[in-house]
Amino acid sequence: MIGRIEGLFRYNPGLSMTKKVIVLYLFIVLLPGCLLMYGYYSRTSSIIERDMSESMLQTLKQSEANIADRLGNIENISNSLIANQDVFRFLSSLEKHPAEQFEHFQAMEKLLAGAERSHDVQRIRLFVRPQLTYANESLHFFPLTDIGPSSPWYDRMMAQNGAIYWRSSYRQTYLGGEDAAVVSAVRMLRDPADFEAVIGVLSVDVKEELLRELMQRIELAPSQDIAIMDRSGALVYHADSTRLGQQSVIRSDQLESMFRSSEGYVHDTDDSGHSLLFRRIALTDWMIVVKLPTRDVSGESVALTKISVVLALAGGSVVFIFLLVVVFSLAVERLGKRIRELIRLIKTGGIERFDENWPQAGDLRMLEQGIARMVQTVQDLTAESYQAKLHERDAQLKALQAQINPHFLYNTLDSMNWMAIRREADDISQMIDSLSTYFRLSLSKGRDVVTLDEELQLIRSYMHIHNTRDAGIRMQYDLEEAALPRRLPKLTLQPIVENAVLHGIGQKRPKQGVITIAARLDGPLLAVTVTDDGIGMPPSKLEKLFQPPSSELAATSYGLYNVSERIRLYSQDASCGVFIESEPGAGTTVRLRIRTDARGQE
Repeated sequence: MIGRIEGLFRYNPGLSMTKKVIVLYLFIVLLPGCLLMYGYYSRTSSIIERDMSESMLQTLKQSEANIADRLGNIENISNSLIANQDVFRFLSSLEKHPAEQFEHFQAMEKLLAGAERSHDVQRIRLFVRPQLTYANESLHFFPLTDIGPSSPWYDRMMAQNGAIYWRSSYRQTYLGGEDAAVVSAVRMLRDPADFEAVIGVLSVDVKEELLRELMQRIELAPSQDIAIMDRSGALVYHADSTRLGQQSVIRSDQLESMFRSSEGYVHDTDDSGHSLLFRRIALTDWMIVVKLPTRDVSGESVALTKISVVLALAGGSVVFIFLLVVVFSLAVERLGKRIRELIRLIKTGGIERFDENWPQAGDLRMLEQGIARMVQTVQDLTAESYQAKLHERDAQLKALQAQINPHFLYNTLDSMNWMAIRREADDISQMIDSLSTYFRLSLSKGRDVVTLDEELQLIRSYMHIHNTRDAGIRMQYDLEEAALPRRLPKLTLQPIVENAVLHGIGQKRPKQGVITIAARLDGPLLAVTVTDDGIGMPPSKLEKLFQPPSSELAATSYGLYNVSERIRLYSQDASCGVFIESEPGAGTTVRLRIRTDARGQE
């Protein structure tokens, strides 16, 4: 290879150096690179399509698991209601005196009201035989004649033979004019003494917001569309709430084929510009469907191909330059030999022999200039290659970051709360509810920046939990209304309040005191002050609070150092940060200055 390159430079005097390099570059780098990229592009689309499908299916699988888990909680509520044998006994007592039926009504009303405490439940309705005196109560009890076989979902519910049937989205008007979009877990109730007789229908109405909350966590491109639909093609969820209950554009035979599988990927035969990803939702007759434009896949393929072309050409260019360096090294070596020979000739034959054998000055100068350009190009390409590797490593590290899914924790706390409610342990229920709120606000759906109002809600939950054990600390707030929607790094105030509780007021005897939080706007800055009347601290301890954390420093120092550094990084302003004033026995005042602007109100 090197010999052929050298021969091109040596035996083609009619071509300039630039033209020779261009010809070599075309045949050694550019032409093979184009052929390689053409073959690469022809295969990359299918690979990217497969990878995108698998990635999206994993996302749908996680979302389906979350939805099934939340719906499973609703089914548990329904199962717990029908597990109460008094319900069947009361609904079967048509001949009982009205006074006794009223007692039955009161007992069931209390049971249904208790079950409605789940935040996902909109209303629990029980359709009973019209002969019962409370059949037209219209809050929890309704006559069976209000539904009956004429309802489109009634036959599908009856086919479940007592099991739960999930009714698709619809709008329901409740007593008092309240109107809400809901889905319902419905089941029929049979008379234990006459199994052929239907004595009621239990409907647990679930807020459609439950599905909306879970589905909106799926990150999609603007060109992509996601929906939940039932077997008939009716939309159970869609980002456009006005389309709930409408039919999808998917053909019925294609929809039936999709429902025969638990998940999959198909091309939309009615619209060749789209593909469909789907995943069945356990416990229901529903399916999550994502519509992906084909241009998204081809766009990814084109982008990846462009990157590959650049990298391949850069690599080929490096190899090509290396070959040129070798050729020019040989040329310079021969030039050195020629110079030595010419010097010998000059010594032996005089200056005339020098004129005959010495190369033109212009050629030598062009060679020197060419070498200089080549060295500079090698340096530039090496730097670009190094930066590309750094970016690639950074992208790999970001791709490997784990995501915490808090739904298991939320559902566990919700189950504990439900158990406490059933045992009438209201104080435990309130404690669990505060803890659930604390975790929800701490996670903030993965956001690193929250509003001041959200941060204060977190502090209220924290203090409610703390005061359940020690009720000696009071909170006071002096807040400017315009400051509440401004943004700041998450968990900025909570460590400071916790330090005031544990290391300030908590060290007093008795452990009683007041923590005051004040907030106002100071131009583009958010000024927050946290004051406690605890034991305070000496100046020697204040000096250590903002030192980088070490094993010798207390946890309070690490917390304040962490908060101060996060504020400075967020604000990008040397005047921002944490400032502390304290004296022994006189309490502590912590002042925070955070740069914010009107975008914090969005």
